[in-house]
Amino acid sequence: MRRMPIGFEACALAATREGVLFVASDGGGVALVAHALDEPTPVEGLSDGVFVAWSDPQRSDVLFYAHSRRALELWTITLVPARSETEFSDAVPEFVSRADLRWSEGVGDDFAADAATYSLAHDENGREIILVSDNAAQRVCGLYVDADAPGGHRASGAIEGTSAMGVSGTRKGDGMLDTLVVCVDGTLALCIGTHLLCKLDATTPDGESTAGDVQFLSDSVGSGVTVHTSRRGSMRVRVPGSLASPHARALFAVLREVCSQDDFLDILRRMYASECVGADDAEAEWAYFVQVLQAWCEVAVKPRAVHELDDWEFSQRLLKVGVDSLSARTSDSNVNATRASVVLDAVHTIYEASKVDLLTRCMLKPLREFAMSLVDAIGTTREAYADYYARDSGASIAPLSVAAAPLQVPDLLRAVEGIFTGQSDFHTLVPPLILAGLEENAHVDANTFGGDVVVRARRVVKLCHVSTLGATNSSTSGGALACAMVDMGFTLEDLERLPPGLSLPFHGILRRCRDSPANGWPVEAYKLIGRQDLALMHGDDDFIRDERQRRVSRAPAATTRIQPDSASVSDGLEHLEEFVGPLRFPRDYRIRELRSILSTATPVPIQLDETEGAGGDAEQGSQQQSKLWLLAARTAAMPVGRGAASLGTVIAKPTEALLVPTLCLAGCLPTQQYAVVNLDLTAADAPKDFVNWPEFHNGAAAGLALRSDDDSGKLTRAWIVFNRPKLPTFSHAGVLMAFGLNGHLSSLTATDLYRYLAQEHEATTVGTLLGVAASKLGTGDSATSRMCFLHLPTRHPMSFPEIELPSLVQSCALLSVGLLYQGTAQRLIVETLLSELGKSPEGDVINGRECYALSAGIALGLVTLGRGHSASGLSDLHIAERLRHFIVGGVARHVPPPGGVPSSSAARKSTSGAAGWQESYPSDDAWTNSTGGVVEDQTASVDGYILEGSMVNVDLSAPGAIMALGLMYLKTNDASVSAHLEIPSTHYGLDDARPDYVMLRVVAKSLIMWDTVEPSASWIEGLLPPLLRDAMDVKSPEEQEAQNDSSWLGEADREAIAQTYVNVLAGGCMSIGLRFAGSSNPDASATLRHYAFKFLEWKKKVGQDGGEPLVNKSMLETCIGIVAMALSCVMAGTGDLPTLRLLRHLRSRMETSASANTGLTYGAHMAIGLANGFLFLGGGAQTFSTDDASIAALLISMFPRFPSDPNDNRWYCQAYRHLYALAAKDRLLHTIDATTLQPVSSPVEITTVISQGKETTMQLITPCLLPDPAALASIKIISPRYWSIHLDFALMHADTKDALYKRRNIPIQRHTAALSYEIDRTGAKAQLATALHAAGARAALKPPSAEASIDHNTAPVANATAARAGRDAVDVFTSDAVLLAFARHMGDGASDRAGFTAAALRECMHREVPDALRTYVDMYASCEALIHSTENSEARANAAALAVNDLRLLSAFSELLKRSGLDEHDVETTFPMPTLLVSSFKQTISLVLDSRYGDQTVGCALAKYLRGEGYDASIDTYGRFGCYLRLLDVPTPRVLRSAIETGMNRLGASDLSVASLRACLPDADPSTVLRIIETCLP
Repeated sequence: MRRMPIGFEACALAATREGVLFVASDGGGVALVAHALDEPTPVEGLSDGVFVAWSDPQRSDVLFYAHSRRALELWTITLVPARSETEFSDAVPEFVSRADLRWSEGVGDDFAADAATYSLAHDENGREIILVSDNAAQRVCGLYVDADAPGGHRASGAIEGTSAMGVSGTRKGDGMLDTLVVCVDGTLALCIGTHLLCKLDATTPDGESTAGDVQFLSDSVGSGVTVHTSRRGSMRVRVPGSLASPHARALFAVLREVCSQDDFLDILRRMYASECVGADDAEAEWAYFVQVLQAWCEVAVKPRAVHELDDWEFSQRLLKVGVDSLSARTSDSNVNATRASVVLDAVHTIYEASKVDLLTRCMLKPLREFAMSLVDAIGTTREAYADYYARDSGASIAPLSVAAAPLQVPDLLRAVEGIFTGQSDFHTLVPPLILAGLEENAHVDANTFGGDVVVRARRVVKLCHVSTLGATNSSTSGGALACAMVDMGFTLEDLERLPPGLSLPFHGILRRCRDSPANGWPVEAYKLIGRQDLALMHGDDDFIRDERQRRVSRAPAATTRIQPDSASVSDGLEHLEEFVGPLRFPRDYRIRELRSILSTATPVPIQLDETEGAGGDAEQGSQQQSKLWLLAARTAAMPVGRGAASLGTVIAKPTEALLVPTLCLAGCLPTQQYAVVNLDLTAADAPKDFVNWPEFHNGAAAGLALRSDDDSGKLTRAWIVFNRPKLPTFSHAGVLMAFGLNGHLSSLTATDLYRYLAQEHEATTVGTLLGVAASKLGTGDSATSRMCFLHLPTRHPMSFPEIELPSLVQSCALLSVGLLYQGTAQRLIVETLLSELGKSPEGDVINGRECYALSAGIALGLVTLGRGHSASGLSDLHIAERLRHFIVGGVARHVPPPGGVPSSSAARKSTSGAAGWQESYPSDDAWTNSTGGVVEDQTASVDGYILEGSMVNVDLSAPGAIMALGLMYLKTNDASVSAHLEIPSTHYGLDDARPDYVMLRVVAKSLIMWDTVEPSASWIEGLLPPLLRDAMDVKSPEEQEAQNDSSWLGEADREAIAQTYVNVLAGGCMSIGLRFAGSSNPDASATLRHYAFKFLEWKKKVGQDGGEPLVNKSMLETCIGIVAMALSCVMAGTGDLPTLRLLRHLRSRMETSASANTGLTYGAHMAIGLANGFLFLGGGAQTFSTDDASIAALLISMFPRFPSDPNDNRWYCQAYRHLYALAAKDRLLHTIDATTLQPVSSPVEITTVISQGKETTMQLITPCLLPDPAALASIKIISPRYWSIHLDFALMHADTKDALYKRRNIPIQRHTAALSYEIDRTGAKAQLATALHAAGARAALKPPSAEASIDHNTAPVANATAARAGRDAVDVFTSDAVLLAFARHMGDGASDRAGFTAAALRECMHREVPDALRTYVDMYASCEALIHSTENSEARANAAALAVNDLRLLSAFSELLKRSGLDEHDVETTFPMPTLLVSSFKQTISLVLDSRYGDQTVGCALAKYLRGEGYDASIDTYGRFGCYLRLLDVPTPRVLRSAIETGMNRLGASDLSVASLRACLPDADPSTVLRIIETCLP
């Protein structure tokens, strides 16, 4: 008894699949421990007083002995989910154990369960039984495991013995266990079920026998078992198992199927009685096995000398088989013809099946020899078999006997030939054991009946039949064959094991559907047809390197520090060229140009003309500083664009700190050896804190470039905290925001965030709020929500302590709320944001009211993003009407906060009265009358220096309201809402509308009417009302008068018209940029470039006439920046050269005099820099999406209001410019070479769906950017160098597109005779290599000459040309080691053989079948050996006969293709070998053999054979007469006579003619019939 640490005493344990069973010793039942850390749980259903008799760790069944019931009971243990009222209660286990009784078998009173032994075995029929060894009764009985076993649970019969164990023996290959029994006399016996097979003797290492001394057995594992003896202790022995030689094993498997149970057991007994089982080698084993079968058939055999074992072998054989009276017979008794016929049929079946497998052809000789011995023993009844085997071996053929009858010998290869030729009775030639399972309603399992060799042959026959179906269809036949192969488990390795006569036709059929295979096939089917690319695409992702992993592998580390003495300086873009790689932009250096544009880490050259450089040092210094301040504004704005260009291109190393590039505002003088001039930030007129926000953008750019290399793609908390500086900086504030935009801040804890916010650093607070909200985008996280509202004093309760927060922080807190609740449309948040729209921030600071109102409007639009009227629970808020009121103005209306009256002093400071909203939204007139139910505010609001009165200040509220309205109704195409945003068409309307706000109206209306936006100039011009058309053109007074509004009595405000005109055009361009963001639409890009040049031309003309311009340069520069960003938004990530040239020109305009008023402010440079970053977004690997969230993020980041200086955040917070990161998506599509798994370039055709179901097609070169998933319709590989792939997603599963966007690569397979674009961009090299030496190489592709010797050079020019062509083909087109070695060793030389192999190599590569090269060489070598070899051996004859069979199969298959209606070109492209070459091989062999055996004389070998005189191989020098008969398919003399007699009688003819003989032999070739007539009737 053992005490287990399980809380109770256990008397027994048992291992099961569900866990370990413990039987309590105190009657406490049975408990199960499913896991080592689990508590024991009682097993329901099992009663007390049971004893574990047997169990198995791999099974759920347990055999118990119940003492009270005196019965053996089989129970099944299962784990079922526990049912609990408390879902998360710890007291209730997750699973409970239950036992179900399968059966119960009573035992006698004298049965001692403790003394008995139990083991699992199988009976003679393969059913599982539990062996119960009753030591007291000295008997072993079996109990069936299956509860439904016929005849009850107890197996019939019992074995006398004291102990038994199941061991792997005779049925090891089938996974079945035999029974090893300790007999009563102390000996060992091997049984199958309860049938005694033989006695065994276990010997000690000293050779001493243990017979009569064995007591019991234990610890059975496989074929090993522990034998316990009384005098010699214990020893481990192995029971001899299955046969080792492949032919013996195959024959044994067939005999098991065809013999009766008694006969098969008799054979087994004879095997174990002889030296067959446990023989030393395969040859000896086969010899013993043949003797056993001959003895069983009562065939007289010669005894075989037994091999003497040395001492070591003898000591290793612990189990010796005893020899008894069942030893091989040597008497000359009569043959048992029935048994001999059974064995002969089995041997012949294996013989025929071995012909269709190259790996088993080595079995042909021993099988043939055994079969011929059986034929000799049986006699003349099997005379045809002797003739059949003689044709294969070249042996002599005996003359015809008198008593024998015609007999058709099964010929598998001839049957396959019949399938190809269309013979209806081909099945009569298939061996019956192979044919079994192919017939309808077959009673045997085709996948197991007959063993592996027979099953494989059966599958080949079925595949041959499938290959002939639908031969005229280029895809159906190959697809059906491939799918049939997959269903059978037929792989490429199995295909290579087929002989040339079968592998070549199968390759030909399979390759017919290679061009356009169907979708949805199994992966193995694509491999079979030679499309490894499709196999990779539809198979396991492990075969293809993921896009992220490839980028990670080549992306440099973010923290590669530059040494102080290094000549280079880290500018944040030094890694970009390496990241992009050589395939993205292979022909130019645009990445280097981008780096020079966006670089901010080195001094910028200062170019001074002669006039500026004149004067003294003080004047020159002043001019240099003046010039440097202009350049510094551009330098300070560039980090915004650098962040977009380097987005997600650098891998962060967890062990190194982040390095933020230096923001260098200094300049250098090229004329003075690049002397550095520092910017004087301490000058009296220098802006205060000039570098603060540029440093913020610099840090944000460095943070946006980072990505993690782990699976989540997120940086760890430890790394982020490690990089936190001791003192807050603007640079690290930008890093924080960038981390949040990339989702990295989600790993920070509340304590970490508190440490950042407690620093009370404005920029750090801004970056933290926006970053955390972006990382929790749309989640509504409560903790983040509290953090955001904490920074909104207007939402604090009265009891909350008053805190002073900068207005910029409050504005960012509002936008953070919008990001956090994006798309949720929560009523409480909507009401809060509505109440904040139009308010001022808490405090007396007037700077920032505009930004606060804009942030509130944007946040409101984000919360209700795209919901429109469908947002539930918001209809009574009349959001659209309220927003319209904030847009057009009117009496200020009070918007109470959620929950009633505002609770803070800041809320009471609102510029409105105290009345609430009515249930129905009143009209504008109602607000101007006191009877409208809502009272206007009678007290003028005074805030700082602004006197607003009782009217809505639209200058503050309109931008936010317009943004909110556009985002709320995004893509809804709601015309009624868009009508609120109409462009003023009268002078009255223009008088009340600011031109820049009209631009916002155009953008918002376009967002609402999404489907109406078109990428054309006509659409933009169509936005203009007649009053605004051509406002910048010079008009005559009459034209101006005709265009004026007739209702306007005053003088037309031409300035307002012109400014509104240019803003409408800019708004239209921005709308196109948003609508076609990331699409690379050529029409959109052309339209935007057109307007960019148009604005540049207008700006160039400003001030040239000397008058006051209608539109100043500053407004035109704003429009140029908007168009530039819109253009880059459309071409995002493409690196488009025309766009890059335009942007480079826009940036170069800085090269003017310092006194010129160009309008190029800090904000203008920021727009141009951001446009450059968009153009190379994410290093060219990312682009913008057009889903709702992405459009909202783009709209915010492209908001058309630019700062005048680096500290300008009044109208718009500069930190919002980085929100484009939320719209950026990894979309770079790679094409991967299926062989090397490396990225390659290839032309692709991408079809996208635009508005209203229209489709557009683009042809691009990979790597390229994918469009939005919703717009992508299909992708097609259109390169002539690669196999075509057409992904039509409308016909494919939805997961296919998702997988493509997740993986972003398409494996492609290059044609064998093609080069990649990286090696041969124009294709000239491939064409030259293909055409060079083509004629000479084809001339060398011919059979060996019959007149020349084996190494003779009959065509030196053709052979040399073919050798050069083969080397060119390999060296140019492939790097395969096998083909390279083949060309090096086989293609060199001047002999005919070398010329043929080189030409064959080129031909196979040209036909895209390099796997068929082996067939070419085999056929040539066989033909060469058959023609020139003088060695008369059985091996040579057999190889020649098999080669002739392959040649006949190839010829039959080519005829099949011709009969199927294909033209000559289709036949040649389908067949992997030129049909002319096949005919030439056959003709050459036929001519040579004709000259030897069929010289049309009466005394020739063929004539003697046909007359029944036989064939004497001893006088044949070549020994190829059997090959000649195979080649012509000459029937045996007896079959020929029978056919002639039958045909003559049927035809009533008296004389034999060609026509009558052809009618008598309908299946024979006409050439064979003619040859018979010429030979027999000279």
